[in-house]
Amino acid sequence: MKTLNSIFIGIMATTWLGTGMAVPINANSGLSFYHDFIIAGGGQLPIGLEINSDGPIYSYSVNTELQAADSVEFDDFDVVIAGDAPDNPSSFTSVGSSTRNAGTEGAFGMNNTQLYQIVEYELVPDGNGDVSEYGIWGNGQAQATISSELFDTQANTEASFQRTYTLSNQNTTALTFSIEGEFEMGMFAIADGESSVAEAFAMLDMFFTSSNALDIVFADTSPYINNQTESGDNAIMSLIRETDITNTGHMSFTGSASATGTDIGGSQQAFGDGTFSYALGITLQPGEEISMSHLVTYSNLALIEQQITQVNEPSTLLLIFLTSAYILFVRKNPT
Repeated sequence: MKTLNSIFIGIMATTWLGTGMAVPINANSGLSFYHDFIIAGGGQLPIGLEINSDGPIYSYSVNTELQAADSVEFDDFDVVIAGDAPDNPSSFTSVGSSTRNAGTEGAFGMNNTQLYQIVEYELVPDGNGDVSEYGIWGNGQAQATISSELFDTQANTEASFQRTYTLSNQNTTALTFSIEGEFEMGMFAIADGESSVAEAFAMLDMFFTSSNALDIVFADTSPYINNQTESGDNAIMSLIRETDITNTGHMSFTGSASATGTDIGGSQQAFGDGTFSYALGITLQPGEEISMSHLVTYSNLALIEQQITQVNEPSTLLLIFLTSAYILFVRKNPT
């Protein structure tokens, strides 16, 4: 299992604070997440248990806008296809910005997703590789800041990754096996100044379906941690998990953070992080087949709408770019 390194949340959250601007207008949101699972203890699966997958089906994008005649646009993406081990993941990265005044103000967005899948073969091979382990993690950020003239400024990022697994029992007797894993998530939204909006959202979902009644038992394997903090009347933080798989088919972890700036001063801030480890006991009847859809979707928004005000003393985007560059290319090492 990995342990989520969410230190970037504190770094990103404080990047624009204490910059010396008398009245900064800033919207900033960020998130990080991690989920993995191991089937039947990992390695070779029990005889007769077949687990196949298709996909992934994915999309990811970054859109930024600064409605100024002298804005400078930048967009880039990077894809690395690998993914046969935790330390050799496939990687999908997108980054974009719209800035002016030598990068001291404007919009910036990024998302980065990494994933791997391990395929094993049965002791009695049938010619098909069976999935024994899967992991996915990533982070995203959006920021908009204005420090001189007022322009509509926006950064919006979105990413979605989905895989569908088919789990079947080829034996003539019932088969029970486990899926063990861990969910982790952290996010924030900060809005400073009137008409600034920051939002972050992420959902990690496992959805089981079968023609039979689901025979799945959920158990926590470590204490559930859920930390939520709100500062300001216009800041909202929410972390919710769903574990009633037998009735709903879902096991999910969903988070959202939002903050809306006001004209009366004071920063609107929402922070949250949570984690839980789990074990599922799954029983398949002879010949039974169930489907498990694994979905990860996340997004960030930072928005400043034009208003009549004046701000002083430009700040710099340098810290945000340096910090984001570190996040974009850091590779997690399994513990």
